[in-house]
Amino acid sequence: MKQETKQNVLLLGHGSIREQANIEVRAMWDMMKKQLPELEISGCFVEVAEPTLEQEIDRIALSGAERIIIVPMFLTRGQHLANGIPRILAAMREKYPAMRIDLTQHLGMDPLLAEIIKNRLKEAGVE
Repeated sequence: MKQETKQNVLLLGHGSIREQANIEVRAMWDMMKKQLPELEISGCFVEVAEPTLEQEIDRIALSGAERIIIVPMFLTRGQHLANGIPRILAAMREKYPAMRIDLTQHLGMDPLLAEIIKNRLKEAGVE
């Protein structure tokens, strides 16, 4: 019988000097944990807040994970996704060559986001 790969999902937020923003991102992580209890889900930040991307990858690697799937919670492909994050991941892949580290697409221009905008407009009384 084939053994399952120990994998972790890592939700990646930007991080803010405004702690309320970080609290909101952490609430999204908790929501995803509740919606997908069968998955090992954690979160981290690119800058300012902790845990950082490097810290969380270190923690997950030490837990014995064989694979990390990183989901960037960004709307656009800005500087972090174009340069900073790939550099960090290259260094972490070198540090942990036996562990597979994958990066999904960012949230981007998904039609579901357009639905959220329409819902917000309805909440504001726009017909």
